[in-house]
Amino acid sequence: MALHLIYFFQSSQNQNESWTPARYKVVHFFGDNGFISDEQMREIAKSDPHADLTDLTFLSLDDLKSFAARVSEEVGGENVRLLSVQDYNIGLDGARDLKELREIFVKFGETMEISSPQKKKGLFGKFFT
Repeated sequence: MALHLIYFFQSSQNQNESWTPARYKVVHFFGDNGFISDEQMREIAKSDPHADLTDLTFLSLDDLKSFAARVSEEVGGENVRLLSVQDYNIGLDGARDLKELREIFVKFGETMEISSPQKKKGLFGKFFT
């Protein structure tokens, strides 16, 4: 099952003498069976000490990718396609039909393959691999 994650990048800001670091916010996370619940995502995000659980934000793209991989492993996904809101909007403007809309993640996104632990091979599996 392929999963899709749309995220919003907000750069660091200096407003009213308070500094806000750059962050990556999960906007939508879904697969073939629908959206992944916020409760499930918050539970998985607890393992990242820098994650903001109230609005599911991460301090780096690597933290976001690590989170996406953990969610994928939890729900049995084979890969995760990450796409920023900005790239999604660019692809959306050019999409003329449903097929092109689905291709936005392939054309503009980044695909992460999730490696699942290898099953132990049986006697015949050892001979034929």
